Amino acid sequence: MHKAFLQNNDIKSSKSRLSHLLLHKLDLYLSDVQLSLDSVLDKRLVRTFYDLIVAILLHRHNSMGLLLSELGGYVCGFAHAPAGTKRISNLLRSQKWTSAIIDNFLFNQTRKRLESLVKQGKRPLMLWDDSRLEKAESWFWRDFVV
Repeated sequence: MHKAFLQNNDIKSSKSRLSHLLLHKLDLYLSDVQLSLDSVLDKRLVRTFYDLIVAILLHRHNSMGLLLSELGGYVCGFAHAPAGTKRISNLLRSQKWTSAIIDNFLFNQTRKRLESLVKQGKRPLMLWDDSRLEKAESWFWRDFVV
């Protein structure tokens, strides 16, 4: 019985270490966008942004969406779901930031990754999945070169 308890604690401990590692990597990944948001938004909204990203990553499901009220519960705990929902709503409705901040962040992350691959002597490839109806001239961009 004691041995099983120790094994269970080891599992919990390893899950906890993995959780901390993933959160640390997420902190590193989002640091640039958080700095950009920090310059235009209240710190509480920037924290809500981070909590919202974590909630979406942990709880999103391909066949089911996430309701705003569910996300509010994940951000602030289900006892305070309405407060979490209001925080998310305040973040999304804030006129102090635009989607351009996120677009620039994602573009810069992609550029850094492509540059890293080129420096390693690897050829970066971009996927073309045809999931959107494109104009005929869009097909000429397939041979995009960094």
